[in-house]
Amino acid sequence: MRRRDFLSKLTVAAGSIGLGIGCTRRVYKHSGDTLQKSNTDARNGRKYVIEPSRKIEVLAETDVLVIGGGPAGTAAAIASSRTGAETCLVERYNHLGGLWTGGLVLPLLSTHAVDRDKRRKQVIFGVWGEMAERLKNLGMSIQEINPVIDPEAGKYVLDEMVREAGVKTLFHAWCTGVIMDENVIKGVYIESKSGRHTILAKVVIDSTGDGDVLHLAGENYEMMNYHIGLNYRLGNADRVDRSRPLPEGSGIGSPTPLKSVNWVNMHGPDDQNGVDILNLSRLQMEFRKEIWEKTWQLRHTPGYEEIFLLDTASQIGVRMSRILDGEYKLTLEDTMTYRSFDDVIGVSGAWTTIIYNGQPVKPEVRPMWQIPFRSLIPRKTDNLLVAGRCFCFEKALVEDTRIIGTCLVTGHGAGAAAALAVKKGMRVRDVNPLELKKLLIQQGAWLG
Repeated sequence: MRRRDFLSKLTVAAGSIGLGIGCTRRVYKHSGDTLQKSNTDARNGRKYVIEPSRKIEVLAETDVLVIGGGPAGTAAAIASSRTGAETCLVERYNHLGGLWTGGLVLPLLSTHAVDRDKRRKQVIFGVWGEMAERLKNLGMSIQEINPVIDPEAGKYVLDEMVREAGVKTLFHAWCTGVIMDENVIKGVYIESKSGRHTILAKVVIDSTGDGDVLHLAGENYEMMNYHIGLNYRLGNADRVDRSRPLPEGSGIGSPTPLKSVNWVNMHGPDDQNGVDILNLSRLQMEFRKEIWEKTWQLRHTPGYEEIFLLDTASQIGVRMSRILDGEYKLTLEDTMTYRSFDDVIGVSGAWTTIIYNGQPVKPEVRPMWQIPFRSLIPRKTDNLLVAGRCFCFEKALVEDTRIIGTCLVTGHGAGAAAALAVKKGMRVRDVNPLELKKLLIQQGAWLG
């Protein structure tokens, strides 16, 4: 990237601020800093400290900066880089794929839906199609409809695809702030073991899932509490006697590409705040205890003695939190009536039964549905796009919009649009929908 190769010439900041949960806050000063006394806000009774000003190293400058390397962010980075934009991808964990891989949400939903001729067909292609083909060729996916993958194979394939696309990828880093110049994000602050740095960019894509960047940029959004769980995998699933009864409330999950390994989905408690650190910390410990005790019970059940807990997901399963108030709110009615959009960026499918006009509609008969580019565009910020489960839709669509396939579709659209905006030197909302659709089709997407 311009000015420095940030992966090989990372400058470690001289000094840090340490904060431990349940510990006394200790502030280590930079030379010349003046430590400000903490104060209490009379309105809410909370204590605060004043952080001293300091110089922040510019780690890199880029055309397109993608924050969050889940399915949406990975697809966005690949599409952007393939379009010719210099692209940087920042991910807080040690892998790409987000909840698809690290969260052990292994089925790639929803690949199929019903067209106007009442035929159920595959609707997601593009970057997803390439990922699916590679995993299939490795023998690391099962099922044609909504394929289930092996998470480690998924991490490997996504790494290879971003590497081949020329994306500069940074792991173990978290976006903590934005640098605003009126309605433009000039760059973001990131925190890592190397300290605090800045990455400057022409266009930013928020694919954090929780809408961290749009929140920091001051965009409006809805907050949706939803059920949170923690998925896990069981080993020796092929060494059980399925004729023997299971303990009440127990199960051994569903098959994966590894014949001895099953994955188990946890629904978890409803109405949970997915961006509250205290709540997430509490749930994390409760879930791990629950999983261990359920597995221990299985191991003491006749016919299931050889089952063992292989692993728990490295990411807690937050299904929904912030939802952008964007230029267009996609509705349930849109998705059930084959509505067409002039600025369509892709099509997604259906995996579960939903209630429409008071009646349940099963996935086998649910329509395919288009996603408009306007639903990725914030109202205020000129160079920000949103991809993944925090784009703009009404809450009744949550089960369709939060899934892996939809994230890949919105990511592909956002990445291609961001690169076009850079090439044309324009605001993201001014990207020509016809040019964007032409580019997406060239990159293998299907627009319905």
